[in-house]
Amino acid sequence: MRFSLLAILASTTGAPLFAQESRAPSSAWLARLPEGEAKRKFILDCTGCHQFDEKIARIAGRPRTVTEWSEAVTRMLGYAGARTGFPVIAADRDPRSTAAWLAKYLGEAGAQEPKLPSQGRAEITEFLMPEPNDLPHDIAIERSGTVLVTGMFTHRLYRLDPANGRVSEIAIPVANANPRAIEIDSLGQPWVVLGTPKKLAMMTSDSQWRSFDVGVYPHSLAIDRTGKVWFNGHFTHAPELIGSVDAATGKVVTHEVPAHPTLAAGPGGPIPYEIRIGPDGRVWGSELIGNRLFAFTPSTGRFEVFPLPLPHSGPRRFDVDGRGIVWIPAYAANRMLRFDPATREFREIPLPSRDAVPYIIRTDRRSGALWIGTAAADALLRYDPAKGRFEAYPLPSRGALIRHLAVDPGSDAVWVAYGASPGIPARVARVQRR
Repeated sequence: MRFSLLAILASTTGAPLFAQESRAPSSAWLARLPEGEAKRKFILDCTGCHQFDEKIARIAGRPRTVTEWSEAVTRMLGYAGARTGFPVIAADRDPRSTAAWLAKYLGEAGAQEPKLPSQGRAEITEFLMPEPNDLPHDIAIERSGTVLVTGMFTHRLYRLDPANGRVSEIAIPVANANPRAIEIDSLGQPWVVLGTPKKLAMMTSDSQWRSFDVGVYPHSLAIDRTGKVWFNGHFTHAPELIGSVDAATGKVVTHEVPAHPTLAAGPGGPIPYEIRIGPDGRVWGSELIGNRLFAFTPSTGRFEVFPLPLPHSGPRRFDVDGRGIVWIPAYAANRMLRFDPATREFREIPLPSRDAVPYIIRTDRRSGALWIGTAAADALLRYDPAKGRFEAYPLPSRGALIRHLAVDPGSDAVWVAYGASPGIPARVARVQRR
């Protein structure tokens, strides 16, 4: 066990007690690119693992040349192109045309700090994780108030005690566990996605582990009222799959999502992303590149598919509120989408700060407010649907890509995990409204 409290607090006005690094946030660099389909596709392909900030846009303080941009894009395609083992970049990404486009718009001029909406009153505390090069992927709050964090690169689960800042390391007894998503079931037991081993794992109350082979690289999980644990196949596309695990029997069942009209065949694919359970028991899923939302009714085995209104908008980690309304972060379009299943209508809500890049939305079940984690603005946003009003909570660290967040039902504190590769030293933060 080791202490890892990082004494970085924000004042009750929301302003940091110290100055952030002088370099502009990722959103300022993205704002220099022209709006349109090319930009949305670029954000989808090139900002999901790390921010697009000055360290990417510049070399030793100068703009990259076309050749340097082309080399960089080619290198990234080798890591995560549509024909690799981690195909998160679309199949039509071309290094030469991308390089020419970036060089044209990212010239000598610098980037200016974007404007945020009115700042909420909060105290913000950051906690360093034990391994600086880890990636804190997801976060969950236990009944006791302790916080669980998945260490994607260290293959560990961490438990943070907010009272003293102490972090304990929980070994996962699966080689190369690659833990990603985490949820806690009705018995207080954490369930964790183990990506590379293609498993779900559950830690019992006596700290024993059970694992379940699901046959696909799962990205997200959700637990329904019956205790079934649902997952999606992150890189499945022919067919695209979701499935469930019955913990009592160990039985794994999969279901084929209706084929994507253009991405079902060939390399890459729609990239299944989030999975959530609605109050009526329907299982909801999103496709990051496929630009679709779907709903599955377990009792009938029927799917419904809903294309998003704006092409290449990038639906990432959405949530379903207590009334069944689906709130979707349109990652590449800098919008929040409200989808009403009863009317089958989408409503677009632009974010109040340009190119904030919304990554995740979670509902505060007590107040009905929505918390939005951004990937490029180094800020957490709060939206009140009743008033139609945003508040911003600037985070103390430059480079705070919020990959996941959780609302503490006991205290209303919001916990966020900064997950980027490469990125700043691994940390999580607690935001307490005042």
